[in-house]
Amino acid sequence: MRQTKRAMIGKGAPASARKRTHGRRGIAALIAMLYLIIFSTLALGFYAAVTTAAQVAHNDEKALGAQIATESGLAFITYQLGRVGVPGNTPPNKVMDEVLKDLVAQQGKSDNLSGRPIDLVGNTIYFPAGTNEFVPLDGQGAGFRAEIADAGDGFLKVKVQGRYRGTTITRAVEMYFQSVDQSTRIFDFGIVTKGRIVMTGGGSIKSPAGPADANVLSLSKSSTPLTMSGEASIAGDVFMTNPDGSSSISGSGSVGGSAIPSVRAEHIHAGDPNPEPSLPAVDTSMFLPFVTSTYKPGKKVYTNVLVPPNTNPNFSSDTTIEGVLYIKNPNKVAFTGHATIRGVIVVENGAAPGSNSIKFSGGATAYGMETLPPSPQFPPELRALRGSALLAPGYAVTLSGQSGSIGGTLVADSFTLSGGSGGVIEGTLLALGGADLVLTGGASISRVRATGPIPAGLILDKSYKPVPESYLEVRP
Repeated sequence: MRQTKRAMIGKGAPASARKRTHGRRGIAALIAMLYLIIFSTLALGFYAAVTTAAQVAHNDEKALGAQIATESGLAFITYQLGRVGVPGNTPPNKVMDEVLKDLVAQQGKSDNLSGRPIDLVGNTIYFPAGTNEFVPLDGQGAGFRAEIADAGDGFLKVKVQGRYRGTTITRAVEMYFQSVDQSTRIFDFGIVTKGRIVMTGGGSIKSPAGPADANVLSLSKSSTPLTMSGEASIAGDVFMTNPDGSSSISGSGSVGGSAIPSVRAEHIHAGDPNPEPSLPAVDTSMFLPFVTSTYKPGKKVYTNVLVPPNTNPNFSSDTTIEGVLYIKNPNKVAFTGHATIRGVIVVENGAAPGSNSIKFSGGATAYGMETLPPSPQFPPELRALRGSALLAPGYAVTLSGQSGSIGGTLVADSFTLSGGSGGVIEGTLLALGGADLVLTGGASISRVRATGPIPAGLILDKSYKPVPESYLEVRP
């Protein structure tokens, strides 16, 4: 019976019953397919999310690496520009040539650029040359390049571009740099000379303010930048930039307040300062506009006077110089009586050493430009040119006879002081030539450090410092 019923159901059952049976089986397959589609979609979505996240992270890494490369490049350029030394009297249209020359020299013994050159095109230095060259920072493709442009008025505009692992993502910043005096350390010394310091007899260098103000510096390449004999004395320390330099001291010569050789040696410094400081350039053209008359012999007072070339004047009696005494080249100038200077004596730019001289045989007393009374002859612009008493590059200057106070820095090709000359000097004695600086016959210098600005007419080498507030992120 059971078999008959099953057979009857199978054979004689309605078609709808059979369809319901097959329908239930199709629903299961459909559900399975839906789950497969859902899981496939989720897998694809997860893959896409992970891939996108990885790409974003990769791009972030590149962007951060490029930013770090840019900042590294800016720090490097800041360091390099801080070491640049552009002569202070460089014409504006030659400044970038000087900057390029120093940047090239700084890379000379290093491999920072991996052999890539530095180039100047127009008024812009490309570091390195070429618009697609980068200075490598590591083996991962990090690098930077810089463009240094003349922005005028002593400013440079620097743009640094950095990249990391290729050029797809880069960063760039701009910053301005301002020219500043490279160093004023040269004015820390009482005497600075390119030649040797030679002292005989009772010559002395001292200071009422303390031994440090009586320090002296020789830039001579001689094996003996300092020679002393007799009772010569230097109250301060002796500095010589020649690392192999030594001193020759005989008699009771003393340095640093002592004639004991072992103590004296502690106050003599060879190879110091290092690097060697540069001497200032001298430009006296700023004084020429204030000249109002031409030299005539026999007067006792000369106010804003020009001495023509080959005049070879002899100021035989006590003479007073007011304002500016401007000496054209060539000339041999002699003050045989005591000279009182209320202002400055300067010589024309470009004097040739060996054919020019200034001699003070009756001593001299010099007062600063600021001591002149306000008047049409001495306008504020002139009285503002302070700090210099004598600017005579290319001239051999000789002083003999007792001098009084010298209120300013003295500059010449060479100096010879003898016969009790010297006096109090409020400033620095700068000898720009290679001849010996000589103190003999009891010549004595009592030096007081100047407290004002850089003496007028002296121009120091320039380097560049960043202007932080000018920092700006820009498009590469």
